[in-house]
Amino acid sequence: MVSKKGKLEEKNIAETSPIYVKVSNETREIIDKYKDEGKTISYIIGESIELYNNIKSLSPEIVGIIEKYKNKYETETKLFESAIRLLDKRENLERSEDIDLWCRARDELQMMLIGKTTFNQLLSAAESPEESLDKPMKRNIALGVILWVTGKPINVLSLEEIIYAIKKMWIVANYFYFVDIKKLASDEYHVVCKHHENKRYSNYWLGYFKELFLSEELPFKCIVEGQAFDETLSLTIKKLFHKK
Repeated sequence: MVSKKGKLEEKNIAETSPIYVKVSNETREIIDKYKDEGKTISYIIGESIELYNNIKSLSPEIVGIIEKYKNKYETETKLFESAIRLLDKRENLERSEDIDLWCRARDELQMMLIGKTTFNQLLSAAESPEESLDKPMKRNIALGVILWVTGKPINVLSLEEIIYAIKKMWIVANYFYFVDIKKLASDEYHVVCKHHENKRYSNYWLGYFKELFLSEELPFKCIVEGQAFDETLSLTIKKLFHKK
């Protein structure tokens, strides 16, 4: 009859098996480093194999990202450290950079980025309902925003560059959550903007963009047609000719 002690010894033998391998001097130095901290060789090997398995289990997409950036960070360790710090900032609001905090506020709190001029005009319209939203539409800063995001003078921008700058910034500002642009002809575009507000909101932006694309400050003459719906704005913008 086998004693409990004998069974335990048999189990330990079954669960562990010796491995004899030759390692490089560099690997030996690493092993010795952690042995000095009181870690056994079997523990070091076990932890290393588990870590190796975790890395090899990463998706091809993540492996591709690691390969893409590892030379920039000199070592994979530095790359992982940087990634973990970024994760910590994302998960911990108090440690977030201003831009990260804004992105989270936009997505989680549905906050909008609004210029001082537009904000003041909206306040003015609220105090004078008879003027409705006409003043905010007409006194908008769209051209300034487009100039800022493109880094180019307005008079050298194409219609396409202006439309894509609007898409980029109006989504960043959380005015729209989706903007689809279709090129109908060489100088004609159909733009669909989606939001979670109402038809009055769509009408405001319809007037806003009509003011923009009919502006005398643009280097070309346009015609603009559009429709406002409850949660969608549809625009067709066509360039007619360059101004002299």
